[in-house]
Amino acid sequence: MLKEGFLWGGAVTAHQSEGGHTMYGKVRAVCDNICQPEFGDFKDGIDEIHRYEEDFALFEECGFTCYRFSIDWSRVSPDGIHFNEEALEYYDRFIDALIAYGMEPMCSLYHFEMPQVLMDEYNGFYSRKVVDMFVNYAYKMIDRYGDRVKKWISFNEQNGIAFINDEKFLYGAKCPEGVDFQTFVNQLIHNTFVAHALVAKKVHTIKDAQILGMIIYAPVQAKTCDPRDVRAAMDHNAITEQYLYMFTHGEYLPYIYQKMIKEDKLPEMEAGDLQLLKENTVDMLSLSYYFSHAYSAQEGECNNPYLKESEWGWPIDPTGLYLGLRDIYDRYRLPIMVVENGLGAKDILENGTVYDDYRIDYMRAHIQAVKEAVSDGVDCRGYLMWGPIDILSSHGEMAKRYGIIYVNREDHDLKDMKRYRKKSFTWYQKVIASNGEKL
Repeated sequence: MLKEGFLWGGAVTAHQSEGGHTMYGKVRAVCDNICQPEFGDFKDGIDEIHRYEEDFALFEECGFTCYRFSIDWSRVSPDGIHFNEEALEYYDRFIDALIAYGMEPMCSLYHFEMPQVLMDEYNGFYSRKVVDMFVNYAYKMIDRYGDRVKKWISFNEQNGIAFINDEKFLYGAKCPEGVDFQTFVNQLIHNTFVAHALVAKKVHTIKDAQILGMIIYAPVQAKTCDPRDVRAAMDHNAITEQYLYMFTHGEYLPYIYQKMIKEDKLPEMEAGDLQLLKENTVDMLSLSYYFSHAYSAQEGECNNPYLKESEWGWPIDPTGLYLGLRDIYDRYRLPIMVVENGLGAKDILENGTVYDDYRIDYMRAHIQAVKEAVSDGVDCRGYLMWGPIDILSSHGEMAKRYGIIYVNREDHDLKDMKRYRKKSFTWYQKVIASNGEKL
């Protein structure tokens, strides 16, 4: 049984929802670099910047008690130095409205919305100058909104930086010519650890405020019981484990630190960095969860034949969420929140609604996993679905919908953006009203 006060709601980003790409001084952000031309872009979003009260009223009707959003750095500080009062006042109104509609605000300070100019001029978070600029921006936001916002996330899915098979444009950085790529990644990891610690330090000066360390939890399990597969899976999972370890203990995971030494890939560290990390740990852990994979020493990441997949080929594994919550809590003994989870699907609007039983099935199984983890001793404080209202996907695709509210727009046709409740809206409403008892 979930405790009274368990938080229910949803999560979005500014760039995928707001629109208003020239309003309040907004400029191009690094997230604009990954939009695919066959899809849309983030210029209009779902027009949240004009319709947030309409949407908040729908969330209130559904029973939301928490809403996670990001502040668009490229709107409030287009040059990374000066601040735009019009944009700051917009977020004042946005946060005040959230609270008026009964939701506790949770703010992500970085969700890939760095002003493009900071990539062009300084190479993003590879530069300690940009770390300083980010911290200055973060402190301004915490000072401005900290009387109302009490839950802060420094970086969305911070461990996303560490995965080697990914370009780092979302962090405003390119690997400089002549620099080993893994060493470049390690520097990004270190610099953003420092930025996170400085944000944590500031949050702890605000009355009743909490800092949450956030990861994308995408675990791998050994494909076979061959000890080589077990070892390979363990080593891969350590990429994420280093973040949980840092968030909780303020230190590098020993395995990762020794690996960097052995490979001569240690990042540059400034005097005082390690002490700063040690002294500024988190109050809670938080995660997004969508899938797990199998892993073998020979193949690396591979499909698990025991799992079904979504339309986008993502394995569906609610048991993986249960196992993750148990494992993380057993290791670190900090409260946990699921701050992203959901199913992307091609919804069809019929008779003013969407009959999305597939989404209900997905969410039911994952909420049940949360309940089972709680019943087995995990201190999980909340569940936020991803994209409670349809938003553009991370690559600008509107067809991949996550919401319990349908938005009438397509990739290149904005239509009227009218909102429609899906079947899952009524289902989630009952789940929230029963605090998870009626699934």
